[in-house]
Amino acid sequence: MIVALTGMDGNATVSDLAEDLAMLRVAAGSRVLLVSPNPGAYDPQLYDDLVIDASHRSADAALARAAVIVALVRPAEIEQGRHAGFLARLRHAQERNPGARVLVTVAHGSRPLTPHQTGCLLVFVAQIPGARLADTLELDQRGTYHSHHSELELDSRKTAYVLCAPEVRHLYSEVFRGGAGRSCR
Repeated sequence: MIVALTGMDGNATVSDLAEDLAMLRVAAGSRVLLVSPNPGAYDPQLYDDLVIDASHRSADAALARAAVIVALVRPAEIEQGRHAGFLARLRHAQERNPGARVLVTVAHGSRPLTPHQTGCLLVFVAQIPGARLADTLELDQRGTYHSHHSELELDSRKTAYVLCAPEVRHLYSEVFRGGAGRSCR
């Protein structure tokens, strides 16, 4: 399966997330190639999965071939309205690749999302036809939103896959659910 991760240009967090997903996929027994934004030659036939860092516009061809497109957003970028170019890029990718699943995930760290940020995020996702938010957000008693995947995980998964944070493991399960998707071969 080809998975392309993207974010707004210059978003180094995309590279880290691509590495984490590739590492989890290798731990699950797949032959995985982690592809940088400026790759050299490679033979996709040798791998079960390609995880592509498509964070720069030069990697848009990867979005056109991906079975899953993961769009990583920062709440502040969405809230401040600096996302028009990124939104257009995702829509263009969908036009070129209508069969791709588009998952939007949030890079918010340990800081909770405000109700306004959550609203902006949901509006952003709604503007991408067929896309869905990969995160499960919960409203706490203080009126802020969190993703609490560690509480939702089965205990067996918490000990079996300790390579990454619970949020990354949750995203992994969303991206590679049942191994569905187009093969690299």
